Amino acid sequence: MGETGTIELARRAGAMGLAVLGLAGGLTVFSAFTVLVCLGGAVGLYTSLPRRKPPTGAVQPRWRPSIFTSDLIGFSVGIPLFTAAFAGAGLMPGSAGLWFLLLLLPAGLSIPVFMIAVRQETSWIRFFGNGFEVTELGRVIRVRYTDLARVELKLRNVRGTLDWAAAMLGAEKAVVLLGGSGASTALTFRRKDGSTFIISTEAIPDLERIFIDMDRAGIDLPAGLSERGKRRIRRVREKRYGKVAPQESFMPLPPDMPRTVREGLELLARQRAQQRALQQSGASGLQGQSRARAGL
Repeated sequence: MGETGTIELARRAGAMGLAVLGLAGGLTVFSAFTVLVCLGGAVGLYTSLPRRKPPTGAVQPRWRPSIFTSDLIGFSVGIPLFTAAFAGAGLMPGSAGLWFLLLLLPAGLSIPVFMIAVRQETSWIRFFGNGFEVTELGRVIRVRYTDLARVELKLRNVRGTLDWAAAMLGAEKAVVLLGGSGASTALTFRRKDGSTFIISTEAIPDLERIFIDMDRAGIDLPAGLSERGKRRIRRVREKRYGKVAPQESFMPLPPDMPRTVREGLELLARQRAQQRALQQSGASGLQGQSRARAGL
């Protein structure tokens, strides 16, 4: 978790702690004024600290539920249960008060809910000409298109809020940016080291530009994209940037070659192909200018 994610989680946990302290203390030893001070501090801590906004060009899904709703669920679960656990343990005599501490178990569910809200607020993705940058919980991951092993475009059906929450809590090598439960067309990037990045296409305003940049980098267009769509992407790319030597025209490499050497040679071949394409496009432009001058 990055610094931003830690701050956002501390904001929510601190606000809930102050609210629980005020309410539980009010039921035991605190005066009414002290209770109001604690509750006011909780509200101020949650609302006053500056929040980091996504940078220019970053995209996020349209979250369902919203960030505020996720926070509201977390506070609604945590504050009453933590208050009942601590106040009951303090008021009930003997071992009877210890039974109230069992309420700490369901109260702890508020922390995963807050983690979902923090992930919603501090996670986004930015696309560039040669790759993309994913920010998750304030932690930045940069991925080049040439580092990808496979790209998929398919319909993902997240069944129910619990499945969506489990996906949002994340895995060790997966970043999921899905707006909510239900059917959604998602773009899945699989890196060569096994990392996976999933984002709803509804959040991407210019999906065609991303496909064109991938095609320029020599990466296969996403599995799930129709052949007609692939041909259209390639036509647009050739019209803008000229033709690039197809990947199958590269010299085949021995199967027993080390992986690092193979990847280096493939990258060098793609760079040379792009240079030849730029030279061809420049030559065609000069020919067009000479023809125009001859016509004059």
